[in-house]
Amino acid sequence: MKRVSKAKIKLFISVPLTLVLSLSLFAQGNKEYQILSKYRKWGIVAGPVLYTKGKIYPHYGDCTLYNFPIWSYNAGIEYDFYPDRKWSMITGVSIALEPVYNIQTTFKKEDIYSQFEENYTDQYKAYAMPSLSAPLQVRLNIQVIKNIFVNFTTGMKVKYFPPGEQELSVIFHNADDTESREEFYLYAASPENSFQGSFIIGTGLSIAINKVLLKSNLIYSVNYQSTLTGNYEFHNLLTSPPSGGDYEFTGNYLGMLFSASIAKKKNKSQ
Repeated sequence: MKRVSKAKIKLFISVPLTLVLSLSLFAQGNKEYQILSKYRKWGIVAGPVLYTKGKIYPHYGDCTLYNFPIWSYNAGIEYDFYPDRKWSMITGVSIALEPVYNIQTTFKKEDIYSQFEENYTDQYKAYAMPSLSAPLQVRLNIQVIKNIFVNFTTGMKVKYFPPGEQELSVIFHNADDTESREEFYLYAASPENSFQGSFIIGTGLSIAINKVLLKSNLIYSVNYQSTLTGNYEFHNLLTSPPSGGDYEFTGNYLGMLFSASIAKKKNKSQ
């Protein structure tokens, strides 16, 4: 019998829960903000996101690698079902450049060719192909003063990120370039399922000016399954024994997204 992954179960549960929560909130009454009624439901959104650093799980040896957070971006369009209401639902579509790793390795001078008089340290960074996502969020909008609002959002996101893999190989050459040896290797692969889910939560600020509604939102996205998993190994070292273990990149991130919705065209008859 085919097993259903925990990530898929969480995804299946999140969608109906978000919908049920939204309907129950709307049923309780939905305050209207007249100042927001002139803006369109569609808007553009973009901003930087900072992905949490990858994780390693050493299995043998003393050599290690160091992981660092990595910057990327998120951009797309969003649709606010009720932009002028206290409660609303937001969806849309966005693209994100998916990171693979941002790591630093250090090799002892005794483990590399003799022309290296000191330990050798270098940092490596890589990205995969962009992913395509569609969020479904519940939004609470609270008026602070006449044209300034604070909002709180929560919900889920479905991401399309087809299976793929990426490799990193660190190769050293001797002084006259007649000999070379690979001394580090990293392999990372995305899940076999192309569609993945995540939980999102955030808060932000919006300002209504004459012809545009400007928003800034701080969001945190937590994936139901890791974006990439794989392994790493230090090998072919001149003196030290091999070292290696597993590698994981969760794909969780903190983002600052900025969006804008323009005002509707005024009816000439008015």
